[in-house]
Amino acid sequence: MPHKHKNILFIASCVGPYGAPQTGGVSRFLENSIEALTRVGVDTAVIAPVGGQDIGVPTFEVEGAFQASASSQRQTENFIVPPDSILASMVQLAWQKQYEFDFVINLNHDWLPYFMTTYFSRPLLHIANLGHSSLATDREIARISRQYKNHVAVLTLTQAQELAIESPILLPFCLNETNYHFQDKAGDYLAWAGRITPEKGLVNAAKIAREAGILLKVAGSVEDADYWQMIQSQYGPHLEYMGYLEREALQKMLGSAMAMLQTQEWQEAFGVITIEAMACGTPVIAYDRGANRELVKHSVSGFLVNPDNRQEALLAIQKVSTLNRQACRQYAVERFGMTAFSNHYSRWFSNV
Repeated sequence: MPHKHKNILFIASCVGPYGAPQTGGVSRFLENSIEALTRVGVDTAVIAPVGGQDIGVPTFEVEGAFQASASSQRQTENFIVPPDSILASMVQLAWQKQYEFDFVINLNHDWLPYFMTTYFSRPLLHIANLGHSSLATDREIARISRQYKNHVAVLTLTQAQELAIESPILLPFCLNETNYHFQDKAGDYLAWAGRITPEKGLVNAAKIAREAGILLKVAGSVEDADYWQMIQSQYGPHLEYMGYLEREALQKMLGSAMAMLQTQEWQEAFGVITIEAMACGTPVIAYDRGANRELVKHSVSGFLVNPDNRQEALLAIQKVSTLNRQACRQYAVERFGMTAFSNHYSRWFSNV
C-alpha cells in the first residue's frame, strides 16, 4: 500500500515509563501502532519517559515528574500539573524535533498537548483515549477538533459523542492477532481483568459470579486498596486473584474462561481487555453501555446485558456455551486485527 507520510513521532504516556502497569492500554496501543505502521512502510520514533521497556524503534527519553492518570479526574476538578512535569518536557522536545517528521502524534489525554497544537508547524495529531476527564481538557479537545479538521482521532463513536467531537476520525485500538492464541475449550470459571478501581466495576462482576455460583478469576493492578479490601471481605470465597498479568499469562486466563465479564460503572471510551478476550475465542458478557455496544457483537462474540438487571447477566452465562468460539475469534481479528489497524491509520493520514 503506497504511503505518502513515512516518518511519525509519537509522544508516549506521561503517567509512567513505557510498559509500566499504570500506563494501561496506552503502551499497548503504541506498540501495536508501531507494528501496524511498520507493515506499510512507515518509520516511527517515540518520545517517552526514561526507564521504560525497549520499544524497538528510535526513542528519545525524557526525565521529569509523572502525572496522575486523567481517568482519575472528575470533570469539575482542576487538573494538577506537577513540578518538573514530564509531559511538558516531552511536548517541548516534540516541538524541537517536529521538522524531522511528517506528523507528531500525541497519546496523552491532557490539556497541554491539545493546546499546543496551534504552535506546531508540522501537524500535531491526537488520539483521545478517554470519554472525559477534567472539564478544561474536554473543552480543549472539542475546540481543537473543530479548529483543526481531522487532527483528533477517537477510539469509538461513543467517545466522540462524549467529547463533542464532530465528524470524528475513527481509530479503534487493534491487536496483533498472532500474539493471541485461540482456545476452543472453555474452563469452568468466569474472568474479569482491569485496573481495580471503583469505575471499572469489579464489584458488579463479583455479585454476578456469586449469584451464578461460579468462580471469578480476577487480574489487574490494585489502584484502590480500600475498594479491593471491601470486595475481598464480601466476595472473597467466589474470587481468585491472579495479580497483574503480562500478556502471555493474561491470554491464558482469558482464553480458558467460559466468558469474560465487562461491568464498568462509567461510559468507557474503549475496553482493550474486551477485544483481547474475543481474540482468544472467549465471549464477553458486557454491560449495554458506552463502548461495549461498538465492541461486542451481540449473540456472536458475547452478549450485551442491562446494567440494572442482573438476571440478564445470569441468563447470558447460561447461554454462553451456545456461542461459537471460532466465530468470536474471527470477528475480533476482522474488526480489530493488524490489517484493520493499518487501514485506519492510512485513511487518517490521507485526510489530514
